[in-house]
Amino acid sequence: MTRRAGRSGERVTQVVVGHANPDFDSYGALVAATKLYPGARAVFLGSQNANVREFHNLHEEFLAFVDLKSLELSAIERVIMVDTRDASRVGEIGAVLARPGVEVIVYDHHPPAEGDLAVADDRSMTVGAATSILVHEIRERGVALTPLEASVMLLGIHEDTGSLAYLSTTAYDADAVAFLMAAGADLEVLNQFMTRVLTAEQRSLLERLLGALEVWDIHGQQVAVGSAISEEYVDSASVLTHYICEDLGYRVAIAVIGMPDRLHIVARSRVAEVDIAAVLKHFGGGGHPQAASAAIKGGSIPDALTQLRRVLEIEVPPPLSARDIMTAPVRTVSQDTTMEEAGRLMATWGHGGLPVAEGGTLIGLVTRKDVDKALRHGLAHAPLTGFMARDPITVGPAVDLGELERLLGRSGIGRVPVIDEGQLVGIVTRKDLLRAEHGEAYLDRGVIRERNAASRRFMDSFEHLLPEDVRAAVRTIGALADESGLRSHVVGGFVRDMLLGRPNLDVDIVVEGDGLAFAEKAADVLGYRLRVHRRFGTAVLVASKTLHIDITSARTEYYTRPGALPTVERSSLRQDLFRRDFSINAMAACISPECFGVIADPFGGLTDLERGVVRSLHSLSFVEDPTRVLRAARFEERYGFHMDASTTALLRQAVDMEMLDEVSGARIREELLDIMDEEHVATILRRLEEVGAFANLVPEGANRARVLDEVALVTAAYPTLSRLFARPPRRRVSLVVPLAASVPRLNAERWTRRMRFGREYGVPATTAAERRESVLGMLRDRRKMRDSRLYFMLQPLPEETLIYFWAVGGALERERIERYLTVLAGVKTAVSGDDLSALGLAPGPGYSAILAQALADRLDGKAVGREAELANLKRLARAGR
Repeated sequence: MTRRAGRSGERVTQVVVGHANPDFDSYGALVAATKLYPGARAVFLGSQNANVREFHNLHEEFLAFVDLKSLELSAIERVIMVDTRDASRVGEIGAVLARPGVEVIVYDHHPPAEGDLAVADDRSMTVGAATSILVHEIRERGVALTPLEASVMLLGIHEDTGSLAYLSTTAYDADAVAFLMAAGADLEVLNQFMTRVLTAEQRSLLERLLGALEVWDIHGQQVAVGSAISEEYVDSASVLTHYICEDLGYRVAIAVIGMPDRLHIVARSRVAEVDIAAVLKHFGGGGHPQAASAAIKGGSIPDALTQLRRVLEIEVPPPLSARDIMTAPVRTVSQDTTMEEAGRLMATWGHGGLPVAEGGTLIGLVTRKDVDKALRHGLAHAPLTGFMARDPITVGPAVDLGELERLLGRSGIGRVPVIDEGQLVGIVTRKDLLRAEHGEAYLDRGVIRERNAASRRFMDSFEHLLPEDVRAAVRTIGALADESGLRSHVVGGFVRDMLLGRPNLDVDIVVEGDGLAFAEKAADVLGYRLRVHRRFGTAVLVASKTLHIDITSARTEYYTRPGALPTVERSSLRQDLFRRDFSINAMAACISPECFGVIADPFGGLTDLERGVVRSLHSLSFVEDPTRVLRAARFEERYGFHMDASTTALLRQAVDMEMLDEVSGARIREELLDIMDEEHVATILRRLEEVGAFANLVPEGANRARVLDEVALVTAAYPTLSRLFARPPRRRVSLVVPLAASVPRLNAERWTRRMRFGREYGVPATTAAERRESVLGMLRDRRKMRDSRLYFMLQPLPEETLIYFWAVGGALERERIERYLTVLAGVKTAVSGDDLSALGLAPGPGYSAILAQALADRLDGKAVGREAELANLKRLARAGR
């Protein structure tokens, strides 16, 4: 057969290779890569999949394939790997990958695994199919496809996503499918080669598998396991597990098949909680969380089944129960509460119903509908006992999600109290159930895999970015909480930065229970000092100047008015996270030993980290705490993120409503100083000017455009000029100065008082405002200036004010300030007040003037050295008598 590639005399320098025994995703990715890299030839390593073999045999003449045997391996300069990152899975090309000078590009969609090839150009993504990644690049580059090429790529995506039905499927895959269909992909090709018609040998083997089929209950998950022996090799045995899953309805199916060469284990999972690739990794196999296989030489079926059950017990997580998902502690009302008050409490906390309890014992349940009914009848003042439901349906804490779903689905009730030994311990709502089953994004079943990957990133950063004392303290606190029967998590910005691979020593720990009592216990065990803030239910463990660990009870909060400090109540972890500012800060990581590093992400923070989005958690976020406006701009710049459209609209609305005017100056000051600690301060402030919030940060009458320019100048100047001081001034103080320097001193003083700036910040800022024009005017005067005049002009100024004058000045101003700092500032006279006393001059106000003149003469070179200065001092003393 004549081939398009690999002809005699053709020298192939770049090849595309996928794993041996390719499926249609690998095959489609091979074809796609040849379109992206002109001149590249795809290597087909042979496949046990009969449909792939048949397609290749029919179409290889029309696609850019090359026979491996015809390749001159030493001539290969570039290798594009698709659908794998494992060099051991690409046959003889694996040796080429290790050769110095060979460029390697990778497109894979499997989660990272041990043994993966580390390359500089890795374009992998965790999506449903590897082909999808290449198709998106084809679309972005505007590469034209023939209907045949589009069809084979469509085959690849459909096979590895189960025609977009597998849990690993993403919108990214569906978008690639739409593009290929628009490019002319032939659905008849899809129907022809995706159809799984069993051969006689496969049907016989399937019958034996079904005859031996067992259904194992693994922590509440039903796993169908079939086993059979075949005296001869049966092609595409993996198709059989597809039949067990798709046709018989089992959501997890495993086939263990003994063949002459080895024992084959093939598995499928349609359940996000069951990562079948992790299961078969114990057998040396691999694949996707939904589809995996393994082959064992010399293994027996009974031994394999025994090990398989043991591994499933390890890898399949126990089912969630009411205890795991319930909201606790429960907010309750007493039976004397009026219907009007019950309605107000429901509105405050956003609840649709409240349990009625006395002394921890459940009496009834009152709902929003009950309140509305009472109000319609003019009975707002009536106690709720006349309206509440008595003997409501309840469950115990061990009831699993399946039973809860059936109960809520059949009864039509929206919430069910959880009772343990006669006491109300929690409540499960429809939202709790749906979040537990489907995640915050509801049908985003990829969240579990995303969180597993996030846990690995967290652990890697925890182990490699933190000092040993921090790691040891966190682990000790987690173990101590576990011994005390408490759940403990690190939360907020610490988790965010660990996931981003950024160091962070600001450790916040949330305890679901009495955080203050636990903090006292932890301080005793660790030998740390303890600071307690009882109003907010927080405590700080002080280990050293650099290590402080905050410990709090899981709490929720509400605001009595915009900009006010919150009212705090103890609550659950989820409610604690919900009170935070943005989704990327509303994540937690377990620090108990048995679940260390497991990520809790109830509000989609992981997805927003991946997308680079700053997203508020609810519509009143900026109204309840307007300082979040400043934080949003800071996070955008720090991480290179952007606010989503909804958050931007809510922020602008809060600014337009002048919510920041309701915030105390002290709270704005703290947010402003956090901004000053960032690298690109002016960029953040320009963003705040863009959304209308910058006016709240500067004095009345400030020229904001000039302020922004001068902040940029001081930011750039600080690294250079700060080195000229004996002790570098504080950068954040230096950056506050230009905010006030352009207004009259009176305005600057009002501003520093409103912002509650102390002398450290206030004096440099107000000095700059008062002395700006006079000092800069004298510095830029081109007439010769004596060193003494320069010294006495600049010496009284705060160091941060000097940095400001240097930053905004011209070349002459900078030259003179630098001379003062490098030459004049350290000059000392060789004489002192003691010498004046020895000359018989009585101490008095004149001392200072005489010594100042002595210093001026020393600076100007009129009297240098002990003898000359002493003689000069005598002259000055006589003149001063």
